[in-house]
Amino acid sequence: MRVGVISGSLEPGGAQRVCLKMIEALKEANHQVALITLTRTNWKALHMMMGDVVKPDEEIVLLKRNFRGFDAYKPLLAALLIPAVRRKYKLDLLVNSQGDTLPIPSEINYVHYPTFSEYEDIDINLKYSASIFWRLYITPYRLVHRFFKRYLKSGVLATNSTFSQKAIKKYVNRPVVIITPPVETKAFNDASEGGVKEKRVISCGRYSPEKNYEYVLEVASRLRDVEFSVIGSFSGEKSSQYYQKLCAIKSERNLTNVELLKDIQFERLLRLYGTSKVYMHSMKAEHFGIVVVEALAAGLVPVVYRSGGPWQDILKAKQGYYGFSYETPAEAAEFIETLMGNETLRGEIANRNIVYADQFSDALFKKKFIRLVERITSTVQ
Repeated sequence: MRVGVISGSLEPGGAQRVCLKMIEALKEANHQVALITLTRTNWKALHMMMGDVVKPDEEIVLLKRNFRGFDAYKPLLAALLIPAVRRKYKLDLLVNSQGDTLPIPSEINYVHYPTFSEYEDIDINLKYSASIFWRLYITPYRLVHRFFKRYLKSGVLATNSTFSQKAIKKYVNRPVVIITPPVETKAFNDASEGGVKEKRVISCGRYSPEKNYEYVLEVASRLRDVEFSVIGSFSGEKSSQYYQKLCAIKSERNLTNVELLKDIQFERLLRLYGTSKVYMHSMKAEHFGIVVVEALAAGLVPVVYRSGGPWQDILKAKQGYYGFSYETPAEAAEFIETLMGNETLRGEIANRNIVYADQFSDALFKKKFIRLVERITSTVQ
């Protein structure tokens, strides 16, 4: 069977890992796979930052030119092109791995979070309500996006967590299947073995404002005897600006216990995870949080913001069992200080986490995903 897997781009990140594992699962099941993207993939960079990845049989790039300044409209333009692409490449099945940002009719729509809802209440997105210019810019997009949103009423809807499932059902009153994202638990399990645990806290993700790394720096300023490593990937000017902002804060507050790392190789990432004690997740209302599960698998104790998937779906809203949740930097600092000073407590939770993390393995994700594909194709045939 010829399957098209749709993704906006494959820059390193959680949504992109979902797409790559979908491709891997389909190829292992002997399907021909075409990756459909807005921009061409840098496979060398992906390999460097994410380890070995399975490539599709072919890659179809929808937008040959970069229309700068109109990012919000690119997914809509891509959606208009998909029907012709499907006919041209004779695709039997479409899997939309980013159904939240790419409103494209597909047999499977994997929606990480219903971001389309942000445009239904203009006050939700502060940027687009800040001026008349931005209101004029976003209004046509909101109207067109509502038109495309109707496509989510066809095909199967899947998402990453109960947190996202509830949000989707609020805006699209349909059943939503939960398939938690894939995590390479074995690689992080292996990293946890034999290494000496240092007095270090890890935070990992894109350098992007919603990641809220300012909280990490605030906690670091309260715990000067603890090392903090923020590990981030770069993606465009926004990432660069945010990184420079964090560097300025680090310098102004003389945070010599903080290092801001960018685009490091996967092997170095594993070494840092394997030799650290605590993982701090600073993003509020995170949809799931693959990096939190990676921390579990590496034997770290997560300290996460008390909202979203990390708290509800990963830590199961159980304070002190798989990790801890906080609402203020002061509260996070107290938990981290306790864990650094109580090796018995930290060790008990870390050992529990290494076993628990297997519930989120990439093997289990691929099994559930292929089972969904087979269910759909069996009803079509």
